[in-house]
Amino acid sequence: MNDTISIKKTGKQILVFLFFLFLIFLFLLKGKDVSQILKIAACASFPAIAAGIAMAGAFNLSEGLNLGILLKAMGHKVSFAQGMKYAYTGFFFSSITPSSTGGQPMQLYAMKKDGIDLSHGSLALLMELASFQAMAFLFELFAVAMIPVLGISLPVTIKILIIAGFIMNAAFVAFLLVVIFSERMGQRILGLLKKILPRLPFVKEETKSQWIGKMEDGLQEFHACALLMKEHKRAIAKMCVISAGQIICWFGVPYMVYLALGYQGSSFLHLFVLQILIYMSSSLLPLPGAMGISEYAFLQLFGSIYSGSSMTAAVLLSRGISFYFLLALSGIMLLLIYGAARQRKCKTIFS
Repeated sequence: MNDTISIKKTGKQILVFLFFLFLIFLFLLKGKDVSQILKIAACASFPAIAAGIAMAGAFNLSEGLNLGILLKAMGHKVSFAQGMKYAYTGFFFSSITPSSTGGQPMQLYAMKKDGIDLSHGSLALLMELASFQAMAFLFELFAVAMIPVLGISLPVTIKILIIAGFIMNAAFVAFLLVVIFSERMGQRILGLLKKILPRLPFVKEETKSQWIGKMEDGLQEFHACALLMKEHKRAIAKMCVISAGQIICWFGVPYMVYLALGYQGSSFLHLFVLQILIYMSSSLLPLPGAMGISEYAFLQLFGSIYSGSSMTAAVLLSRGISFYFLLALSGIMLLLIYGAARQRKCKTIFS
């Protein structure tokens, strides 16, 4: 990978991200009393905000631990710092690229530089993704069941997005499980795609061949996942528990913001379910970090919880902690990590 090209591409992605962020702030603050919103946010309880930040930080920590567990199971000596480096890399580049497409390639690049085989790195990332998505889907099933129990009213637009997101997530998890555990079914799906892809119009033959090659390689990785799971059942179970804790902490941030703003009356469970519904509603659209749609869904679903300027302050604090803070933290940590690595390299050269 050419570092110069990588830096230029990252710079462009950051500029696009900042443009989207500017539009979101315009949407949230248009016609609002900005001074009142800032006053409410400034008066928020520091202990509750600090607890929310710690809960958000558990997201990266959990991914770092899970990647470390998987890579160690494959025989690699991965330190805690290395696991966190891969987690920060994934979150940062996933957040600034559409459909989170940039995270895993950059994680593989970081692993390769640490001497980890691409096949092992790909397998670890695939297993970590499968664990998170499977646990997230279980929580989604729980949230859907709790909608009538908690008396949650869903606006039509949000209901449509939630249904579409739920179907897409269910299909994705089902696809992962089927392809990982059924080699015959995986071959059938691949055979079907091999028949469909050559008939696609406006796509070069070379591109079609590349897609088929990648799918064949991907199918091998899926089957390797099944073997890994059978060989390391305890490690996989531990990883699933960590993923469940990761989701509880991450989706629990809005409740800490609720407490920080001095509100009472709504339970952790209620706000936790609302945040899961926000996650489901933002799954369908390929926007960097689900920007825009997450804020919109928050305004729609938390409308019965907050009012006036408190509503805007709540969405800014909640998204600020659970997403923008993590993005900034990931970027800063990557600068420190790679800056320290470059300094060590320079000392080695001139010593």
